[in-house]
Amino acid sequence: MRLFSTAALVAALFAMNVIAGMEQLATVLPSCALDCMVTSVSQSSCQAADQKCLCNDAHYTAILQECVLASCTVQQSLTTKNVTTSACGDPIRDRTNIVSHTGVAGGVIALVAFILRMTARLRCCGGVFGADDWTMMLTMAFLIPLSALSVVLANAGLGKDMWTLPSNNITHILYVYFWDELIYLSILPLTKISICCFYLRIFPDRKFRNATYITISLNLCYWIAFILISVFQCRPIPGAWHRWYEEENYKCNHINAQGWAAAALNMVLDIIVMILPLRQLYGLNLSVKRKSYVMCMFSLGIFVTLVSILRLNSLIHFASTTNLTWDYVTVGYWSTIECDVGVVCACLPAIRSLLRRVSPGLFGDTEHAKSSYGLNSHSRGTGSQFAVVPVQSKSDDRQFYPLGDMDNSDEARLHHKHPV
Repeated sequence: MRLFSTAALVAALFAMNVIAGMEQLATVLPSCALDCMVTSVSQSSCQAADQKCLCNDAHYTAILQECVLASCTVQQSLTTKNVTTSACGDPIRDRTNIVSHTGVAGGVIALVAFILRMTARLRCCGGVFGADDWTMMLTMAFLIPLSALSVVLANAGLGKDMWTLPSNNITHILYVYFWDELIYLSILPLTKISICCFYLRIFPDRKFRNATYITISLNLCYWIAFILISVFQCRPIPGAWHRWYEEENYKCNHINAQGWAAAALNMVLDIIVMILPLRQLYGLNLSVKRKSYVMCMFSLGIFVTLVSILRLNSLIHFASTTNLTWDYVTVGYWSTIECDVGVVCACLPAIRSLLRRVSPGLFGDTEHAKSSYGLNSHSRGTGSQFAVVPVQSKSDDRQFYPLGDMDNSDEARLHHKHPV
């Protein structure tokens, strides 16, 4: 990756009384850049001491840039660019706050959603822990470090122009980014697996369950495959964070193609998980208000897909970047947002259960009619109350909670068998 491409190069001849100026430049610029300036100055229409003119001379900039790219290493080019941009008075760009604030804010929102989910599963709230909850716990074990690493990356300089940072900072950012990528690629499939495990708790239909198991398997394959691809993206492995300065012999995959493949397959799996339960939901015997609410809630995964599309758009600049500590910001914060939104969507059914317990009238009532899940009448005093009860699957001994109660109704606590 060679980086050296702005009019600021021209300003390296700042305040030149030609010889005195060259002596000053020799103390801060690499010799390759000084040689390029000496051989190129005659091709400029500006006076050698006219810094302002040189900063705006596009013809001279192009000639000098070509020479520096051919003669200097990446690190020498960055040093030269840092000196010349300062000499031309170019503004210092800094969006590190976007990196840290997005990571922390998104992580806090996801953590709050997770805590509400876990509260809904407590026995005192009428809930029951299942495989979906344990999977979500594992997901959060990855998501919390992902949010914390956003602060680490921002402090190291992600969000600033590459030439303004020490070389060690650039290497450190890429090293953290390497682990960040592995965490990201773990959160995505785990979130979808958690949602699929939730489907298994509420839908007894055998064909649907088989389709759900297949979807879980596809997500596991995605997880394993892309973790391995990312770990071994360069040979030897340290090339992932050292290859940027092009001074060692590292063999790396086409990183952009790898990113596009992972993003595209993830979007396909998002869509599969989102549409998987819609037919089952449509067949529920619920009030129109309640059915609409439940179907909308399960379809909120579309927001995750939209975030994935926005992240995919940011990958357009990912491969050709010559300013990685600036251009990686967009990919980074969309990746973080994608993970956070996915966790929140996965927690919504349990949050709905908790809110329904606090305010039952908020979500409408199940129709008092015979549904596919069955009805049971429990007498209380002089009246009777219809309660939805679990249905036994014909193929095994599990019991399934009807969607109307979201695993969290008062009636659910009357039963002893709970799906795992």
